[in-house]
Amino acid sequence: MKFDNSGMNLKVLTQFIEDNYRIGSICSINFNPKGEDGYCYSIKTNRNNHYYAKAQKSNEHLDLFNSLRAVSDIRYKYKKDYIVAPIQSSQQKSIVTFDNMWISLYPFIQGTSLYETSEFTSHLEQIAKTLADFHNVSIHNDQLPKETFQNLFEKKILLLLNVAEKQDFSLNLYKRKTASLFINERKDIKVTLEKMRTVQKQFSQRQFKQTITHGDPNFSNILCGSNEKLYFIDWGEIAFAPVERDLMFFLEVDGNPLDFEQFISTYLKNRPDTIIHPEIVEFYLYRWCLQEIADYGYRLLVENNGVEEDEHSWKELQPYLPIPHLSIQDRINNIANFI
Repeated sequence: MKFDNSGMNLKVLTQFIEDNYRIGSICSINFNPKGEDGYCYSIKTNRNNHYYAKAQKSNEHLDLFNSLRAVSDIRYKYKKDYIVAPIQSSQQKSIVTFDNMWISLYPFIQGTSLYETSEFTSHLEQIAKTLADFHNVSIHNDQLPKETFQNLFEKKILLLLNVAEKQDFSLNLYKRKTASLFINERKDIKVTLEKMRTVQKQFSQRQFKQTITHGDPNFSNILCGSNEKLYFIDWGEIAFAPVERDLMFFLEVDGNPLDFEQFISTYLKNRPDTIIHPEIVEFYLYRWCLQEIADYGYRLLVENNGVEEDEHSWKELQPYLPIPHLSIQDRINNIANFI
């Protein structure tokens, strides 16, 4: 479970949101322990309307402004009501800046994430149809990132290896365990980083079709609302890329294989010209793994988030380090056999 260690004053934040959005007076604002890349709050106003606010630490390397602007354009221009897009501020902005945080406001969807319901298989066909529909959207946006197959997490992981080897974490249980894990897996981590560099060079010489992708359509980012309608949230990773970037999320959940044949069969019926490349899926599985190692490793070894948050981060790191080469290969073999 995530904890609110943002350091934000909720009373000040409440006034800030009231000043920047035409939603009336806020009666209550409560922390919601969901999401890994920010802090989420449920809001109720004096008009009895409900909203969802998200606060993220500002990041000069992440162009969230253009990303969320594009999400709004797709939602309303193409009438894709399964996209939960941010509400525009009184200045017609998708994001407003609050101290060192980026704040975005969303309509509240009455529903539960599919991850919380554990209803994975029963929704695979509906997810496949929705993703195929989204991937069929043809937009031109020079501001959105385009896939270059770079491993953006190598620098941070090498930093973490250095920190693990040189700093003394004897007085902190989870930092000590994390440092030991990084040191024990150092050789395999470096081999995997080298493999990613080789693959990037190979892929840069090939032409892969790119389309608009969500980037993180895992079951926590899919809400099941009234009448079993699905809503996709958390669009901060939207980018042009091969569709495998999204499809790889439906190979497994929590290490347990899903019925990918059912999923991809439905997807291909709705997007029949798609060609699935197992080697691209493998790249994305590895890059996702390295991203999680970098993110949770940094929280544990560099940041000071407190015991509860460290315990949460340690638990989240476990599926990715040691790097699960065998399970990744099993997933790739299943795809290869299917296609």
